[in-house]
Amino acid sequence: MEQQSATIDITLAKDDADIAASFPVVKELRTSFTDETVYRDQIRRQMDDGYNLVLLRVDGEVGGCAGFRVHETLSRGRYMYVEDLVTSPKMRSFGLGDKLFDWLADQAKQRGCAQMEIISGIQRGDAHRFYHRKRMTIKAFQLVLPIA
Repeated sequence: MEQQSATIDITLAKDDADIAASFPVVKELRTSFTDETVYRDQIRRQMDDGYNLVLLRVDGEVGGCAGFRVHETLSRGRYMYVEDLVTSPKMRSFGLGDKLFDWLADQAKQRGCAQMEIISGIQRGDAHRFYHRKRMTIKAFQLVLPIA
């Protein structure tokens, strides 16, 4: 991919074709999804509950995806929660993660959010370096109680 001549578009998913196009990239992050139909149905349910799926395309090919919701709480006010953020392994190191992150931050601002939040697994050191470089700070620990 030559970044200089590439056309980069970032859009919200509109239909099942967009969801299907995101699957090969998202499954790099969400490895438990191996069936495209199960994935599509899950995304559709989430969209019905306020989830937004974002596709970054390079010359028409999906090179990155993100998923987010906007929430409002007493403790944080209005904020964007980024649930998923991933770039295609074959398109990494071309600045696509930066473009997608910056697009999300701009959307958070446009939607009246005071902040943008991401929860990242403790094992994802490369992602953490990226988030710190993007001026994100660690603000809290996430505590989890599995309910069987």
